[in-house]
Amino acid sequence: MPRPRYWSRDPRRRLAAGLPFMAVFAAFSSGIACEDSGESKPGKPTAYEPSEPCTPLPPIGRRLWRLSVQQYANSVRDLLDLDSPPVLATTGGTSESAFFSDSSATVDENLAFQLNLTARKVTAGLTPRIPALAACTAGETEEACARRFTGRFGARAFRRPLEEGEITSLMAVYAEGRQQDFATGISLVIQALLQSPSFMFRSELGSGAGDTTLTEHEVATQLAYMFLDSTPDVGLLAAAADGRLSQPQGIAAEVDRLLSLDAVKRNITRVVLDWFNTRQAFIIAKAPEHFFALPAADRNQALLQQDVYASARALVDDVLWTRGDSLTSLITTERMFVNRRLATLLDLPFTDGAPEELQAVDTIPGQRAGLLTHPAVLWAASGTDRTSIVRRGILLHNDVVCADSLPFPEGLINSPEIQAALAMLPTEIEKSDYRLATPPCKNCHAQIDPFGLVLENFDAVGRYRTEAEGWVVNPTADFSAMPGIGRVARGPVDLAKAITDSRQFLGCAAQKMASYAIGRMIRAYNTCEVRAMRAELSSLDGTASALLRQVATASFLRSRAGGAP
Repeated sequence: MPRPRYWSRDPRRRLAAGLPFMAVFAAFSSGIACEDSGESKPGKPTAYEPSEPCTPLPPIGRRLWRLSVQQYANSVRDLLDLDSPPVLATTGGTSESAFFSDSSATVDENLAFQLNLTARKVTAGLTPRIPALAACTAGETEEACARRFTGRFGARAFRRPLEEGEITSLMAVYAEGRQQDFATGISLVIQALLQSPSFMFRSELGSGAGDTTLTEHEVATQLAYMFLDSTPDVGLLAAAADGRLSQPQGIAAEVDRLLSLDAVKRNITRVVLDWFNTRQAFIIAKAPEHFFALPAADRNQALLQQDVYASARALVDDVLWTRGDSLTSLITTERMFVNRRLATLLDLPFTDGAPEELQAVDTIPGQRAGLLTHPAVLWAASGTDRTSIVRRGILLHNDVVCADSLPFPEGLINSPEIQAALAMLPTEIEKSDYRLATPPCKNCHAQIDPFGLVLENFDAVGRYRTEAEGWVVNPTADFSAMPGIGRVARGPVDLAKAITDSRQFLGCAAQKMASYAIGRMIRAYNTCEVRAMRAELSSLDGTASALLRQVATASFLRSRAGGAP
């Protein structure tokens, strides 16, 4: 007989502990435990907005921002029209599943070696294409053609027109290779450009000394890596060259153009998946017992990890681009995309069709809430053999409602007394009960653990359950003191409704996308610049296109403080 979950400090839960599960459920449903629940009354939802004065975003200084390894590879692919991006055998000192490219990243010896190796490999395969790349005209000398190519291709690589001194230096590289032949000279120029700091680093230096704004070419670069995760396309470079990117309306027009491109839609989907940390699912192996429901041939975890990620990608694509729904549907939709293997694992329906092909299915009403309960998210935020109330709680606290960062007492996590006490408790629910009852743990965990407890109906691979480690799961948690929620939530569907009704999730989305755009995590929900965006977004439809247009045209994205980079 599973033990009902209860907290001894709550007399209503002590009473419920002696009741059968259905009786407990009936008690909660009938209101026995709801006298002071603070549930919102029917009526038009009120958008949550902090009442205290906002805090300005710390100034963004003039800077050089290194490309991520993937951005570098994408840029090489698009510059040279390759079928796929080259693969570098390094992450460049940053996390492979990072939400955004860190603006403080540098180039170490390992990355420098990989850049050189990649540039040489890529150009070795270009030899048959060199005449087409150089595009010499009839009667043009080889040197004149090489100079013209260097200026044209170099401007695309550096994302700005080259200075005469830069062209002269690159022509010296060409001359060195021309001692062998013309193709080698052009190849060496390409190699030099692909290893240049002006290619590897985005410049955000502005147009003058002191406080400044980004130049038109720097704005084109910002838009390119925000929307394409790659170098500016022809349209962005043209808009920069003719001055259209000096005005918000010109930027908005380019955003609209970009949002019509399939490559941009694929990239924004990836950004959203990284926002929800789904790529972490690829690095967390699960205990074999999670897969006993599958035929032996389907227990390959590498395939299942690909399945859950592809399923999450299909869900995001469906919400953002196929249906064009509000971003809130990301955490409220009850549709899921499964192939036969994933449907079997999660006990979901699968009609006749190709076993590997994803198909949309309707989940049991009231059970699942979009990405909050998606197996890719839950798999990534769980341990090897059990869930993690803390990791799931932090994900929702930080990335779904964007609650402000919590103070973390120095050395608390390594306290021998606390570690010993937690080690004596065998289950996640008992550990959470201890944290919520024990100072100083409860100071932070009272704001973290309730989010994780709401998701306890889902195991470490995202399969629905009613019992967890011998306890009857009660996914009810009190968020009365949590801004943007303000009431008891009974499970993830109810929680999703609370944070979408208050528009807290849309406000968080604005905060996360602004963080992505500037390469710094904005930790305070009540940041003035984000607050201004939320105010403007309140009258819009809440779609990804509306949000991204609002973020991309915000003036603070282009403002840079004075001083050396």
